[in-house]
Amino acid sequence: MVFPIFLLFILISNLASAAEPDQEESLPPVVVTSTRLKDVEEEAARIPGKVIIITADDIQQLGAKTVQEALQYQSGVVLYDQIGNEFQSTVDLRGFNGQPVPVTSVFVDGVRVNEPDFNTVNFDLIPLEAIERIEILPGTATVFGRNALGGVINIITKRGRTDKPHFELESAGGSFGRQRYTFSSDGPLPLSNFDYYFSVTRELTDGFREATGGRITRIFTKLGYHLGQDTDVSLSYTHVDDHLKQAGSLPLSVLRRDRTENLTPGDFSNGDLHSISLNLRQKLPASFSLALNGFVRDSDLLSFVKFTSGNSLLRTNVLSGGGAIQLTHDGSIVERKNLFNLGVEYGRNRFASHNSGVFGVPFMSKQSTNEDVAGVYLSDSFSIFESLILTGGFRYDRDRIDFAGFDSFIGKLSGLRAFNRVSPKAGLVFVPLKDLSLSFSYSEGIRVPTVQELFALGPFGSNTSLLPMQSRNYEIGLKARLSNWLEGSLALFYMPVRDEILFIVTDPLSGIGKNDNIDRTLRRGVEVSLRGRYGKLVDSFLNYTVTKATFETDVLLPSGQVKKGDELPLVPRHRVGLGVNFHPVEDLTLSLLGNYVGRQFFLNDEPNRFKKLADYFVLGSRVSYRWKDLTGYVTVNNLTNRKYSTSGILFGEPFLVPAPGINLFAGLIYRY
Repeated sequence: MVFPIFLLFILISNLASAAEPDQEESLPPVVVTSTRLKDVEEEAARIPGKVIIITADDIQQLGAKTVQEALQYQSGVVLYDQIGNEFQSTVDLRGFNGQPVPVTSVFVDGVRVNEPDFNTVNFDLIPLEAIERIEILPGTATVFGRNALGGVINIITKRGRTDKPHFELESAGGSFGRQRYTFSSDGPLPLSNFDYYFSVTRELTDGFREATGGRITRIFTKLGYHLGQDTDVSLSYTHVDDHLKQAGSLPLSVLRRDRTENLTPGDFSNGDLHSISLNLRQKLPASFSLALNGFVRDSDLLSFVKFTSGNSLLRTNVLSGGGAIQLTHDGSIVERKNLFNLGVEYGRNRFASHNSGVFGVPFMSKQSTNEDVAGVYLSDSFSIFESLILTGGFRYDRDRIDFAGFDSFIGKLSGLRAFNRVSPKAGLVFVPLKDLSLSFSYSEGIRVPTVQELFALGPFGSNTSLLPMQSRNYEIGLKARLSNWLEGSLALFYMPVRDEILFIVTDPLSGIGKNDNIDRTLRRGVEVSLRGRYGKLVDSFLNYTVTKATFETDVLLPSGQVKKGDELPLVPRHRVGLGVNFHPVEDLTLSLLGNYVGRQFFLNDEPNRFKKLADYFVLGSRVSYRWKDLTGYVTVNNLTNRKYSTSGILFGEPFLVPAPGINLFAGLIYRY
């Protein structure tokens, strides 16, 4: 199925080459925030390294109902569902599989939203409807700090428009009881120079499997102040309340009989989030500018899980706060363009959890952790010549973890660990032609051990001597605008990782082990992206990724003896994302979208002994039409009704999480 769609893409390109579109109908230049906090924007062609931009219009054209669906077609993305609902899929980048801990950092308006206990991201707590753009920076993102080995997903939310008040109302529904209701409004306030944005969303679903589904309520509001081009301030508040049922995996024997079955009805997770963030940008004399970010984030999470020999109820409260201040100079040195950036940030996380249930016998544990995180970063981009740009910088990170807890198996446990690291970065961009740039970049980063890895309670292998994971990322890139209507990029990356943290077997006879550092792993790959537009008739994209993630040292894991060269599980070798949008008449869009994911090893098959999880190609389509202030759309997912699973784990026999078959989602949007 991939090949015919690829031919369709080529055919469109050939048709487009017959005539050049008008300049205003061609592809606009891609710009990206080039600093840790949003301040100065630069053309992506001048930045050493791959950059991916997804706009609010892109999200709408894709028909994405979750943040993960908006990301799924992009190169370098590793995405799968291990939970059993569409809202809690795992996302990581460049050969990292989110196991045991994700190493891609996600920011919303400058605030890190990875949970501090496991570095996971609850994407259901991010207001999709309020997203203005998503910037994906694959590869170790040094200036963003710890736990960004795979890269950074930087989300920027909408701002109130200043011309007049705007209103939008959406009502949508579809297969499996899926419903979505959204109201939003933005515009100027009666107070001079003030603007606002407000949205409220209610989502409901029954899920395609038995005893699944959930509900989500999201409220997002932003108050803005601007004074000319010099001063910009925004204050935003997010509240999310959700209840999500988790169907989990099915053994292969059951899945073949009934893909909708649920062996553990009653599993769920609840989330309750309150988040406030402040952002300020102020231009200063002599080409300097100042950016400031401050935040408070309070979340209460509750999860209940059944398993063969018992169950577990986990309550976690996280209170985080902090901020960053950044000084930027966008000017020149000896008549050469220079962008200098210096920043300091600090955050404090306080998280406490209470876990109780039955694991053969009743158990109970309590944990309380204070984490202080500080960072200093500096970067500089200097144009040696108009066609040659040199970048360099570093970041210093300090992470201090103070833990105390009690476990019914071992009693009291407490500990204190601190980690310090200076991580450099460097890059070179050569622009031999106006529409062609070549680049090389090098960056380093760390992933700090989690509290559970350091101070795990019960028989789960704590190790207070763990070292941080360290990555070195080498990347060669090419970005080219082949014409006004077609542009592309190529990235080759090579990422050796030291001290990866896994659970290691220390006694082969008993199977006893602990969390430990293994010497080396390696990720390398190639990413190719094409984006085209011919006038107002057609726009399209094609993204291809080939990735190989391997162990580079022999190690004994619970799954068996792993040898150098064995591949890490849940990392597909090949991924293809493609889409074509036709606009045959004004305000009518016909879309065709495809996603191919290659074969991958099951989790718990690190020795690579079992048959791989099957590859799959999923085709979708979307039709939307706008008439005056009203827009209607119909999205059909999995047009071919492909039976597939995005993840699997070995427990004696394969357990897989099935994906839904053909399903429909339709809605109406009224904009005023």
